[in-house]
Amino acid sequence: MTHRPQSILEQERIDTLDMMRGLALLGILLSNSMNFQYGLFLIPDLHNYYPFGLLDKIAENFILIFAKASFYTLFSFLFGYGMAFLKQRLEQQTLPFSLLYWRRMFILLIVGYLHGLFIWDGDILFMYALSSFLLFFFLKLSERGLLIWSFLFLMLMALSIATPEEDDSMDDINQSLTTYSIEEKAVLATGAYTDVISFRLHADPLGMGWIGDIIIFVPSMISVLGMFLLGAYVARKKWLIEPTKHLPMFKRIWWITLCVGFPSKLAYVINDTDQMEMLHSMIGGPMIAMFYATSIVLIATTEKGKKWLKPLTYVGRLSLTNYLLQSIVFTSLFYGYGLGLFGSIGYFFGVIISLLFFTLQILGSKWWLHNYYVGPFEWFWRAGTYLRFPKLKR
Repeated sequence: MTHRPQSILEQERIDTLDMMRGLALLGILLSNSMNFQYGLFLIPDLHNYYPFGLLDKIAENFILIFAKASFYTLFSFLFGYGMAFLKQRLEQQTLPFSLLYWRRMFILLIVGYLHGLFIWDGDILFMYALSSFLLFFFLKLSERGLLIWSFLFLMLMALSIATPEEDDSMDDINQSLTTYSIEEKAVLATGAYTDVISFRLHADPLGMGWIGDIIIFVPSMISVLGMFLLGAYVARKKWLIEPTKHLPMFKRIWWITLCVGFPSKLAYVINDTDQMEMLHSMIGGPMIAMFYATSIVLIATTEKGKKWLKPLTYVGRLSLTNYLLQSIVFTSLFYGYGLGLFGSIGYFFGVIISLLFFTLQILGSKWWLHNYYVGPFEWFWRAGTYLRFPKLKR
């Protein structure tokens, strides 16, 4: 009897992964709360970033230390894990992987493009889809090969902290970013929805055309691909299937990432030079991502800890739906075609609103999963991937 590939069943899901996805979505929302209300590039002196003074400064430092550059990194790790897990699962069932994978990624590419154009240009799905085109070939490597290439990509990005301070050659780029941000501020604060779409279609942040797009995309793709491969390596090792067998290793990783990650981030808060910013993003970001991942693994090994983290699984199981929903709600909240709060409430109340909304996402996700098997976008993605309509309503 022949059988066709089908999506993962509820009983096959790994709770710790869903907990990580839920936590990643909270961190991404906190981090994006800065950009939703002040634009993609936080240019000094362009906005009043601290309307509530010390409260806003504390909130900014909280985001920089605990959220910025860490949670999209964690999400990248989980994405790579998921793709490697999918490949393993299909190969164990002697089912085809390649066509299914490419359908899945092309759907994500289209959704990411539409999300970036029509909802929010801080989209990460398009970047993930592009990076996944390379990931496909790396998934053919051995476990050792995955780890080596992950290390090489992440080290390549870490070496960026050795680049010299700004010189005259950067003046044109900085001026272009400032001009872009001034125009962005005007259109997002007061423009109609069609004005925002037009701006996204024609804006050129670096003033360099397609070369500027490459300059923006390539470093991000290298960083994302490094975390993809690390996630794929962990999936191959099956460490998260029975984490209690590997607790000493998880504890060692926890201590290393704690001791390296937070000082790397704190250095930028204390001294915001270009090198410290790269240290914050390229070393502090991945290190803290792994700190959060191992923290969840260690906490979830106890029944009490698992109970405390359970709410994160509801959001994590609907991760892509919730990610898109965050963009829809927060752009409507801040942009001129919505409530028009752009650049007016500061970091502190941005954090408060983010936490309140995430609480609503937990409650809404729990209700949804009580009545439906998967989220709306997850249903659509699975239908396109497996070429059949999965069961939705319970």
